[in-house]
Amino acid sequence: MNLHIRLEAAKNALNTLIRQPVATFMTVFALAIVLALPVGLFATLNNLQQLLGHWQDQAQISLFLHQEAPATEIQHLQTLLERGTGVVSVRYVGKAAALTEFEHTAGMTAAIQTLGENPLPASFVVELNPLAQSPSALQTLVAYWGRQPGVASAQSDLGWVARLQAILALGQRAVWILAGLLAVGVILVMGNTIRLHIAQRRDEIDVASLVGATRAFIRRPFLYQGLFQGAVAGVLAWMIVAVTVSVLQGPVERLAELYGTHFHLLGLSSGQGLVLIAASALLGWLGSRLAVGRHLDHTFS
Repeated sequence: MNLHIRLEAAKNALNTLIRQPVATFMTVFALAIVLALPVGLFATLNNLQQLLGHWQDQAQISLFLHQEAPATEIQHLQTLLERGTGVVSVRYVGKAAALTEFEHTAGMTAAIQTLGENPLPASFVVELNPLAQSPSALQTLVAYWGRQPGVASAQSDLGWVARLQAILALGQRAVWILAGLLAVGVILVMGNTIRLHIAQRRDEIDVASLVGATRAFIRRPFLYQGLFQGAVAGVLAWMIVAVTVSVLQGPVERLAELYGTHFHLLGLSSGQGLVLIAASALLGWLGSRLAVGRHLDHTFS
């Protein structure tokens, strides 16, 4: 197809939008707000997953060793633990260190001294990324470690990991459902907007069809209108999310400092922003195509 014809159609569409700045801005801004809702929730989930990554020290597994476990078994076990999926760190706690830590935390120095010997076993403390595997996979991994030579018992509390991942899965599904519903809304809004443009140019379209203009020729400027408005709406939605993240950054950092940590909110990456713009432009194009298609069906019937 002649590139010149496409460029003229795009120019015609752009001029039409520029001649009606108020109506164009209202339509684009409304679409941007609709798009910003699911995108903002998506960014919230990303930040929640980042926050949970800071809680990896709470996903701990303690492997208590037999009193007579030889050094070779201990070294082999440490190597095995360090190669585990989702393992962040492995710390060996010897018998003396375990006793010192217990006396410090429990304040039972006098009671321990009456025993005459150290009753605490050596152990490995394994810190896991709670989002690296499913809860069932983590439980299987812990059971596998607990069966290794030299391990007397394994202790873990991974129930909160299962609850956490269930909440994240629910949130992700809710975001996708909301995004689907709002995508339909974008298509309907764009279709209604293009329908108004078609009504304003009905006489021009009728004359063009009488002199032999094809459906594609008549449809093309309206498709570009939807494409342009959708793309600009995507850019505005990206900006809305970025501004929201920037406004919330200060309070979030102050809240994190109260808990003795640091946390930086994440917005959309460049790749995610480009995907948003492309998806928004596609939705605008689909809405325009539906509206123009219905009108042309009546015109050429």
